[in-house]
Amino acid sequence: MTTEPDPTAPADDRPAGDLPQTLALVCSQFSRLAARRSEVGVGSVSWRVVATIERHGPLRLSEIAERERVSRPTATAVIKRLEEESLVRRDPDPSDSRSSLISTTSQGSARLAAWRGQLAAGVGELLDPLPAEDRAALERAAAVLSRLIDDHGG
Repeated sequence: MTTEPDPTAPADDRPAGDLPQTLALVCSQFSRLAARRSEVGVGSVSWRVVATIERHGPLRLSEIAERERVSRPTATAVIKRLEEESLVRRDPDPSDSRSSLISTTSQGSARLAAWRGQLAAGVGELLDPLPAEDRAALERAAAVLSRLIDDHGG
């Protein structure tokens, strides 16, 4: 019988090789906690997609599906819902008339900024009581994870 690693155990007390699964598990759990605390009114998948489009510029549907690691039908459904809410728009792709490029609208950018503010407030309450060295460790970890995401097409 296998057991999940204890993410609260000190790194030295965990079996070798547990870091990948511990990171994946803890990041996923933290992401869900952050979404619950920020009360944005739509699913975190929707906001992840809007943030991805805003970060990388106009993208084809297939690029969104690839970056978000979802199926094309799932990406299509999310984009359709975001279009209905006027958070994204489709424009003809100048390099391929059969395709369109999806970009954020000004309303989408504004709502994304508001969501980030809510996230900062909700998650900030969790981080505020941490000692400075823990906050610094989280800043370093976030920078490392961000580099990994950038380096691997996230």
